[in-house]
Amino acid sequence: MKAMLCLISEQHVPNLLGVHELRPDLLVLLETEGMKRREAANRFLKALAIGGQDYITRNEIVSLEDGDSIEETERALKGVYERYRDAEWIVNITGGTKPMSIGAYGFFRQKKNARIIYVSASDQSRALDFSGGADIPLSHRISVAEFLAGYGFDVLNYSKIRENEGRSERWLGLAAEIAARSQNGAILGLLANLSRISNERRGRDRGLKISESDGLFLNDGHLREMIASSFGLACDGGHFTGALDKYAVRFLTGGWLEVFTWGLLRGLDRVWDVHLGLQIGMKNEKLQNDLDVVFMTDQSLRIVECKSGGQEHDREGSDTLYKIEAIRKQLGALRVRSYLVTTSDNVIDSETGNIKEHLEDRSRLYECNIVKPEDVRSLAQMYLAGDVRLNARVAQVFNIRQAV
Repeated sequence: MKAMLCLISEQHVPNLLGVHELRPDLLVLLETEGMKRREAANRFLKALAIGGQDYITRNEIVSLEDGDSIEETERALKGVYERYRDAEWIVNITGGTKPMSIGAYGFFRQKKNARIIYVSASDQSRALDFSGGADIPLSHRISVAEFLAGYGFDVLNYSKIRENEGRSERWLGLAAEIAARSQNGAILGLLANLSRISNERRGRDRGLKISESDGLFLNDGHLREMIASSFGLACDGGHFTGALDKYAVRFLTGGWLEVFTWGLLRGLDRVWDVHLGLQIGMKNEKLQNDLDVVFMTDQSLRIVECKSGGQEHDREGSDTLYKIEAIRKQLGALRVRSYLVTTSDNVIDSETGNIKEHLEDRSRLYECNIVKPEDVRSLAQMYLAGDVRLNARVAQVFNIRQAV
């Protein structure tokens, strides 16, 4: 039998990676009373189950009253070791408190049937073997749901994601066309007018019936035809008429930027599990967060907030950064980064053409990359031109490491 010891803490990723790679028969989870109150071990088991590793009936939880005691850690481990003396032991000393790690290392280092491993926060592609063996490659790619589950969050709208992304697949080309013209006054005027009408009639919830008197006019013939054919609208004399369902309204009133961003990120080789419009929440709490785009890279979660239009309510651009940082901190996870993708000039210094200095400073503090309006436009142009350099440029703009 293969038994694996995991030291439970709020950061579950190193333990999860080790379990997926080494597939023990039994998990022994050592946790403090504080971690027990946070249900950290149960969250870890749930994250494993989401990823196809069900240890609900194949685990033993060992509690420590004092996680700062090396001696108590060793006593607890002696008891569980005696029960499974004949097992082949794998000991992951990455988690827990420092005294727990020291105690586990001290207890198992002389055991011939034990292999001690450690996963560095800076390189989660391998586990270091502290028993003198070769490093262990960690090949499992953690999904967004696995990552979130370890911190107590659930994805609340999984049943709708595939449907939403199916629509987005069909509209991706149109999203790129709009993004390429996102600094053009004609398209800006059309979308601003549509947003105003939508707000007045609750179009994002109910859909919209559009008549010629609404004045939804566009003189760009190519884009006008794309919009009309995508949503079954008539276009007489440059004016749109017909009916838009709520999904079409959401797309045209800002969702196009989310769809375009989602489409760009899916092409990167070190990015996976890219999703649109995730709703996440914590058990027994009413508060939920809507995330425009999320993805995984380097075994860590990335959150993208997309802002189109003039953003007149946030002239300085600070409010959106505060919101993004609040969501990131709420997760309580290490190595989570965020992005603000915007077509609004409210983040740009009109004199220098660069991101405003105070926003640049705050974005560094918040570990949030700001993707500027000009970047959105140029990436869209590259996408539409079929430029082979697109993925490299997307990786550069989003500061994502790519394979050498």
